[in-house]
Amino acid sequence: MAHETLDLSSLTEQDRFLTEEEDRAIMENIAQTNFGMSLAEFTKAWMAGEFDDDHERHGDVISLAMMLPEYWTK
Repeated sequence: MAHETLDLSSLTEQDRFLTEEEDRAIMENIAQTNFGMSLAEFTKAWMAGEFDDDHERHGDVISLAMMLPEYWTK
């Protein structure tokens, strides 16, 4: 599937940031699509150590986990 290229040159600095709601919606979509669970379920499983954190084998887990504020306070 080809991705459309967007012209972002007219956006201001402020336009380039996601709201907290947009950010959470994106993470929720990733959790449901890649892991078949809600973001809350993913976060709980991550915090409980239920995922292997080997980035070489499970980059998708680490990529989503690093988006969580909880990742940085673990």
